[in-house]
Amino acid sequence: MFVLFYLLSAPFILATSVMLVEVLLGAVPPRRRGMVPAPAHPVRIVVLVPAHDEAAGIAAIVAPLADEVDLLVVADNCSDDTAAVARGAGARVVERADPVNRGKGFALARGRDELAADPPDCVVVLDADTAIDAEGVRRLAADAVARGRPVQGCYLLEPRSDASVATRFSAAAFLVKNLVRQLGTRRLGAPALLVGSGMAFPWTQFATLPLATGHVAEDMMLGVVSAIDGHAPRFAADVLIVGATSSDTGTVTQRRRWESGAQATAREFAPKLVRAAFARRRPGLLWLALDLCVPPLILLLLLDSLLTALLMVAALFGASPGPFILLGILTTALIVTVPLSILLHGRADLVSGWREIPRYALWKAKLSLGVLARRERNWIRTERD
Repeated sequence: MFVLFYLLSAPFILATSVMLVEVLLGAVPPRRRGMVPAPAHPVRIVVLVPAHDEAAGIAAIVAPLADEVDLLVVADNCSDDTAAVARGAGARVVERADPVNRGKGFALARGRDELAADPPDCVVVLDADTAIDAEGVRRLAADAVARGRPVQGCYLLEPRSDASVATRFSAAAFLVKNLVRQLGTRRLGAPALLVGSGMAFPWTQFATLPLATGHVAEDMMLGVVSAIDGHAPRFAADVLIVGATSSDTGTVTQRRRWESGAQATAREFAPKLVRAAFARRRPGLLWLALDLCVPPLILLLLLDSLLTALLMVAALFGASPGPFILLGILTTALIVTVPLSILLHGRADLVSGWREIPRYALWKAKLSLGVLARRERNWIRTERD
């Protein structure tokens, strides 16, 4: 029976170690920019914005960029005035109506078809509910073209001052995943994850990506495919993309979709990454495979705590205390370093109200366990604040 406990603890020890290493390496903000120098000739850029029923907010995203860069909005299966509002704000717009093939990937494929006759040097994908300045767009594009691989900017959520505890803590978890762990992964020399908005692709790669798949987490999938193909995505920590947090209902929908997509990507691509890592002697691909298999933070900590308690009981009845001690140390270290990393990155506001953490943890664990039992298979628009 003790052997069974030890076998069960091994994956949790590994997953906790992977997350802890990334958090430790990414806890300290970068001191200088990591972008390449500007290219000798101007880079032709198109900002591609897939949009579904975003009439209420798309003008605020499009208008600041319209005079600076070429914008193409794909109004995808819209039932509102998204197309008209985007045109009025200065964007080029194409409309798509296909109630069967729904989702961001199909919208991106439609945009690619539109650009194929006169392709740019680089395509920067921007979600319709996120903002980036024109200088950030140019820096992402110049970096992607110069390096010949995708570049992911730092995509964070900014909660409103009256946001609920669940929304604020979700933004904190977003920061840990999209900034702290991405920065740690970069310092390890492993590929970055693509996270949906602020993704820059050289056209030569964008032209061949499997876009029209209906994948729930198409951004993550595209990053993994690029890494396997030898074009490992790079993380640009100093280019900020800001998204608004969703409502409480929208947060649940959003998290369910992300976690379902992450699970599907891990099941499909982790074995392929492991094989490619050994076949090509590229340890970064192995780390990416491990990263994909790490559960969400709160779920991992709760499962670690439960297993640590069981291993302690086993040790009291004569089992080796080694697994109990090791997992206990790793779990405690992660509990300490995660909020510390948030503080070091200057976002103490996201972790205020610590008394609500147990309630949030239970809410988040229930959501994650629900995803394990019933995965989201279709794209669903997130409800905004």
